[in-house]
Amino acid sequence: MLSYLHGFHAGNHADILKHLCLLYTIQYFNKKDKPYSVFDTHSGRGLYDLQDEKALKTGEAARGIGKLLEASETFPESVPQELYEYLNFVKKSLKEGFYPGSPAIEKFFLKEKSNLFLTELHKTEFEALGHNLKKIEKNTECLVKIENKDGFAFLKASTPPDIKRGFILCDPSYEEKSDYENASSILVDVHKKWCGATILLWYPLLQNRADDIENMKQRILAYAKKQNANTEILNAKLCIDTEDSHVETSLKEAIGSAKPRLYGSGMFVVNPCWGLKEHLEKCLPYLTRILQSEQNGSWAVSLL
Repeated sequence: MLSYLHGFHAGNHADILKHLCLLYTIQYFNKKDKPYSVFDTHSGRGLYDLQDEKALKTGEAARGIGKLLEASETFPESVPQELYEYLNFVKKSLKEGFYPGSPAIEKFFLKEKSNLFLTELHKTEFEALGHNLKKIEKNTECLVKIENKDGFAFLKASTPPDIKRGFILCDPSYEEKSDYENASSILVDVHKKWCGATILLWYPLLQNRADDIENMKQRILAYAKKQNANTEILNAKLCIDTEDSHVETSLKEAIGSAKPRLYGSGMFVVNPCWGLKEHLEKCLPYLTRILQSEQNGSWAVSLL
């Protein structure tokens, strides 16, 4: 969907959950002295200015990463150790004038001789991505390939990759109902031919899309278990409010008062890296406490 621009939402609570899982996965893959392949299907522009018009208009970054950084600096003793590296990287990036999206995290931490495949369909965002990644210094030799293509189609056509050790980050905009169906069908197809890959699927928590979200997850779960009953799947959720917190209002009534539809988000992970569940169990209680609205937050992590 070409109307979606991540700049309005960069740095929100959903970004934090997604990037926390992403960074843990990269660091786990880095433990072995072997290269790997990474696919990021909906890359965006890679770097964001949290003081620009888009970010300030929604205020999501201020209520997300801004709130988290302020809390971590005010009460550093309460921050879980598992959050240190993520927070330190964000702080370092912000000092350099930008907030890092997933491609920036991937390029910076990517292991030597590994391959990174980034796809972004929006022409302006694609051009910005190519320009922005030049700002991410990387001393090790890696292949970084950027494509102005549909991420789902590129993923299906390009897997399994030459280097079969690897993972996929998939986070479509979900603006259309078809995104839920496409995500499940494409990831099922990819899992069939690249069954050893770790698949990180981010999904929104929206009351009006509850059935679509559940159906998407159940389709992936059913096919993965059918292929191999021992396939491990992790489901994690970070909610800053309750499911029924959003109330539809007129545009006039909504200005400055209505709660957003996105009350939380989740990560559905096929073949999660060992220790991810425990990592999230240490981080999510703290993130919930800091990011929640009116003490209505919650979190959950389970293996399916």
